[in-house]
Amino acid sequence: MKMNMTKKLAAIRALHKLLGNSNCTDCSVDDVSWAVLNLGFFVCVNCAGVHRGLGVEYSQVRSTELDVDCWDEKILEEFRKKGNELARKTYEAAVPCYHITPRETSHSAVRKYWIERKYKEKAYTADKKAQTIFNMPERARIGWLFKRNDAGKWQKRYFVLFREKLSYFRDSATSLPSGSILMHDAKITIPKRERSPKETEHDKLKFVITTDKRTLHVSPVNKNIEDVMSWCHALRRSSLYFGEHKSIKSPRVNEKKSMYGTLAKDLQYEGPLDKQGGSFMTWKTRWFVLSKDVLYYFKCKEKPKENDMSAGSISLFGCDIVEEPDSKMSKSKISVFRLLTPERTFFFLAKEETRRLKWIEVLSKSISNQLEKKGTKVDFHRKSVFEMKNTD
Repeated sequence: MKMNMTKKLAAIRALHKLLGNSNCTDCSVDDVSWAVLNLGFFVCVNCAGVHRGLGVEYSQVRSTELDVDCWDEKILEEFRKKGNELARKTYEAAVPCYHITPRETSHSAVRKYWIERKYKEKAYTADKKAQTIFNMPERARIGWLFKRNDAGKWQKRYFVLFREKLSYFRDSATSLPSGSILMHDAKITIPKRERSPKETEHDKLKFVITTDKRTLHVSPVNKNIEDVMSWCHALRRSSLYFGEHKSIKSPRVNEKKSMYGTLAKDLQYEGPLDKQGGSFMTWKTRWFVLSKDVLYYFKCKEKPKENDMSAGSISLFGCDIVEEPDSKMSKSKISVFRLLTPERTFFFLAKEETRRLKWIEVLSKSISNQLEKKGTKVDFHRKSVFEMKNTD
């Protein structure tokens, strides 16, 4: 026997009263005026618009008030079996705690990103839980972004997120940053659009970093939500990890010196490189020796003698390498690579491209080995990241 409109509306409203069905499945606002018929849950009008854009092969969206005709007993029974709570448990089983969702911002780009990844890519289902585990601290993240200065002007800067610090540089060929922010307990958010006459192109899609000392507004160069989310999530992981491990000390440059003869016994690689780093922009040729995952340098251009003492060293744990040649360097210096340390950035210049690639290979391998030995696996699926296991 077919149900009339009054009974259908009553049945739909009864479904709304079931546990979890009174709030939108995707953003949790108290609007459930739309339904995804093929998946068996309710959403708000804004999320319904995104679902409609996914295509009927993913989401079949109908109004709970205007499309009552399509509701039959079979669909109603499916909604009784499924509902919003089951949908969240199914499609959000592996959402990491650092993930920005529409439950904390109403920005339309975040809503679209979230829903597409949930239902088209099924990015957060239970079989994806391994993706929430990271070896901390992570490798460095670099790239060009816009930042807003105190006068409200947007400036293009080269950003480096390395360990617990986010630094920005006037250009990518500079050793010392123009400014930096420690990520301990920093708050990273994506605010909703202001949609005012004063709104700039950068204000349309930006993220905000807030600490107890300052607030930094940042916008992507290409206005891409994927880039914004990737930066925000990396920043949040750094904040979570170092916020709970403030006692972790970063390795320091020039910690120990050694005689060349001693280092040669455990030699990994050696050779001359031009070095630039610190407040001086001059290039100096030094002889470098990689031994036991520590990079030593000697004040000479040729192979040192057995009793020669190194001028300093860089422990590669807590460091990272940036491979690409820098466009800011002159054409005569295209074989450049960078070594990031907790204190500053070093630029190295190899005389030949083959030697540059070899140095990158051995240094990258050494850095990865150190991270595997001394890093900590963190499962960010948990709300707290205290539960950790060492990789030793």
